[in-house]
Amino acid sequence: MKPFSLLDQPWIPLQYEGARHWITYRQLLCGEERGDLCLPRDDFELACLQLLAAITQVCFTPSDRKELLARLKKPLSTDEFLKGVKGKEAWFDLNHPDTPFMQIRGVKASKPTPMDKLLAGVADGTNKPFVNPHGLAEGLCGSCTAIALFNMANNCPSMGGGFKGSLRGSTPITQLITGPVTQLITKPDLRTTVWLNVLHQERLSNIVMPWHQATAQQAPNYVDPVKAGEKIRATNIGLARGLLWQPAHFELLPAEDKGCCSVCNASAPLYKGFNKAKFNYTVEGNWPHPLSARTFKIVKGKKEEKFPSFTTTAPGWTQLSRLVVAMESSKEGQIPAPVLIQTRDDNLIKQKHLRFVIGGYRNNQATVLERRHEFFSLADGWAEHGEVIHYIIKIGLGYKTALRKALYLFSDGIKDKNKEIKGSGVNLCQSGDDLYFQQTEQWIRDTFADINFKEPLPAIDRLRTQLKQAVLQLFDQLTQPYRQEPKMLKALALARRSLNKSLAELQPVVTEEN
Repeated sequence: MKPFSLLDQPWIPLQYEGARHWITYRQLLCGEERGDLCLPRDDFELACLQLLAAITQVCFTPSDRKELLARLKKPLSTDEFLKGVKGKEAWFDLNHPDTPFMQIRGVKASKPTPMDKLLAGVADGTNKPFVNPHGLAEGLCGSCTAIALFNMANNCPSMGGGFKGSLRGSTPITQLITGPVTQLITKPDLRTTVWLNVLHQERLSNIVMPWHQATAQQAPNYVDPVKAGEKIRATNIGLARGLLWQPAHFELLPAEDKGCCSVCNASAPLYKGFNKAKFNYTVEGNWPHPLSARTFKIVKGKKEEKFPSFTTTAPGWTQLSRLVVAMESSKEGQIPAPVLIQTRDDNLIKQKHLRFVIGGYRNNQATVLERRHEFFSLADGWAEHGEVIHYIIKIGLGYKTALRKALYLFSDGIKDKNKEIKGSGVNLCQSGDDLYFQQTEQWIRDTFADINFKEPLPAIDRLRTQLKQAVLQLFDQLTQPYRQEPKMLKALALARRSLNKSLAELQPVVTEEN
């Protein structure tokens, strides 16, 4: 088969000045081409950026902060590029005869699996929310196939039925710094964004992965395969092996004649199926992925870590604290993604706004329920004022809870020894939550982006006013159809009193010092 190498093929889809084109990895890092990633699926764009960061981390890990800053400022020379990828060419060839990218040779299966199984949500019974047209994944070009393989290995739920999931669990939240404007970087682009998501060796060895030097020569597990039934300690997994970990046994069928890619519409040879097989092993502990935050609890004297994921329909701002604020107590704690800590501690963004993207999936076992892809901006001072971030989230959730509590009482009423008020029987709680998040999300995002963290009260007071008005309007909107029903008037009055009481409790306590 003809090689398809991610190191020298034009597989990176960009849009520049309205035109779309594909560039090589060398053209990107050497500054020969520029533009923004351009893929029709948001999860593919995030996975493509994640893959570019992984390849760069594996091939060009800077020695220290000084070298990383130099990479941000100036593109690589051709000689530097060739030196960095030397010896790793076989790792990134989708059609390599022995070690194809993210695949194992010789996979035996009773029949091939169609390519839609590599696209999260497309083959599920719940694919309607994604508005997937018929035939979306009949054939994929080399670029989309490589991205899909990497995404499936790192970000998606497993295929179920005994197939292993990623090193980060089922559906982890991935967080990527997206290139803030700084004194160093006057105009963010894809090249600098990639470098902002690469850790330097000093940080890896001293903080993130103390075993880094001892495992620096490890190859990905599709190059140096894991043995069946093997037990592997997370602290024995090196940087390249962990970033390019393939948890399943996949093997693409040879690409067929040139056609139109079902995802990106490129004209190219198409992959139309793959073989898959179950493969069992055990990883003990959690591997510290550079692009993921972690939370932990102390249970029976032992530290239990996990990676945050999207478990509800609530927007990403509700989880923002655990993604950007470090916290530790005797019982629990949270650790932001290593790339975010590096950005903060190494002053890579010169105290300007932090901009980042988070993404992932919400799932029910092997079924994908929802794709998530959200951008955030944090104003100058975010790193020193985590308590303000905590407080803003608490306020945002507090007003949502006030509305939900009132709607719950409207539905269920109250019944105790001294008093009974019959509820309406109309459950509006979920509708209230959904509408609240829809109508208030932009206000909360704007607060995080524009707040003066040193003097936050004016912005917080403005947010309180906005949220209070939204809650009152939503309560009236949701209960309006039932106000003409005499049997519901008592429940409505009960709910209104509850709402007014909750809103009053959410106002700040005024003291003489204030």
